[in-house]
Amino acid sequence: MDARHDPVSVTSALAKWASELTLAAVPVQVVAHLKTCLLDSIGCGLFGARQPWGKITSDVAVSFSGGGVASLFARNEKASPADAALANGTAIHGFELDDAHVASSLHPGSVALPATLAIAEVRNVSGEQFLTALAAGYEIGLRLGVCAGLSHSASGYHVTGTVGAVGAAAAAGRALALPPSQFAHALGIGATQAAGLYVARLGSMTKRFHAGRAAQSGVLGAYLAQRGFTGSLEALEAPFGGFLSTLHGQFDPTTMLSELGERWETTQVGLKPYAACASAHTTIDGIRELRLRGLGVENLERLTVRASKKGFINVGWPYRPSDVVTAQMNGSYAAAVTLLDGDAFIAQYDEARLADPAILALTQRITFLHDTELDRGGALKRHAVKIEAVRKDGSVLSTVIEQRRGSPNHPLGVAEVEQKFRRLAGVARAPRDVDDLVGIVATMERQRDLARLIRLMSQAA
Repeated sequence: MDARHDPVSVTSALAKWASELTLAAVPVQVVAHLKTCLLDSIGCGLFGARQPWGKITSDVAVSFSGGGVASLFARNEKASPADAALANGTAIHGFELDDAHVASSLHPGSVALPATLAIAEVRNVSGEQFLTALAAGYEIGLRLGVCAGLSHSASGYHVTGTVGAVGAAAAAGRALALPPSQFAHALGIGATQAAGLYVARLGSMTKRFHAGRAAQSGVLGAYLAQRGFTGSLEALEAPFGGFLSTLHGQFDPTTMLSELGERWETTQVGLKPYAACASAHTTIDGIRELRLRGLGVENLERLTVRASKKGFINVGWPYRPSDVVTAQMNGSYAAAVTLLDGDAFIAQYDEARLADPAILALTQRITFLHDTELDRGGALKRHAVKIEAVRKDGSVLSTVIEQRRGSPNHPLGVAEVEQKFRRLAGVARAPRDVDDLVGIVATMERQRDLARLIRLMSQAA
């Protein structure tokens, strides 16, 4: 970054835009995609709340502020808005199935939705106001993530924990209807709480918690700003001590303002058909293709996957059985279990599979390499892989996958999105309730309030 002070107050400009945003100003296609992401996030939250890390976090939230005013996924008790955001964000990010944006490396739904939901329930807002806050959180978080770039994410930070704190603050600030001056302080308070170490992908629950902690930070920042607490008004762009200058941001912070309100990064958010790190999805897609062309466990001699630097960092390390998140973040495991099962969804990441001898034997025949040629595609093609499979008879099968299934280039169909939602939500909701949730989200902008949505989301299973 340029060490000179940037005269443009990026933080304040973003705050003014988000504070004054109306749903009428959001293009209809953005609203439609945002509702698709909302349905997906609710499904992820209902499923994640039932996982051990989801249960522990909601237990802690209730112990901190039980009897509060904000609801939790699949639980009758309530908590404070900030603590509810902590639990709900952890739940949504709880099984590597939540939405993802390639260029920013952010999982926006797991930070923007919990922050919006907690405050929207307290304020009894309409569906239109709810979607407006969600749009603000998504767009500001995504734009910051793009600006932070690969230099930020490749430095060891987990973007959903760092950038997510600012995106959550934007969602919370709009849900609270903060005026521009207070909104800017909320972004500054969110930014100074940015945290998240990517080592959390190895043998710990904390990767899931990063989303919840970011959502909690955003809610806290918005409420503090509403009471007059101040944050830095150049928190994002300051040449020393700012978010981008300190956390290895890649681009000029003013790029976040380029075509703001005209070009929406939100349309580039993809959904995940597999329960794995997004960087492993192209590998899964490639293995599924090669299976159809005759590759099998019995005839594989060796498999080589060439990936970009970011993809290699994310998933290219040798697999050692540990816990679920370790498997979900590993490319060799993803390739092996997909070759065996033809899929990489919930069953493939059951704890009983993590040390499966058949999977471990296959991972020994799989090699990941960093291919510098793939780096030329930049952030938008950071998931690209070249896969080569040598069969025992000496024949070779190969494929190149540039974009994963579920990305904006290869979006999931409406039926696929709904099927995924029903599979996830069905662990905590009866079929009739699942139907109602689908209908409510589809008409969210016309909902007078969120009472039915929240009731269906929060009842204990």
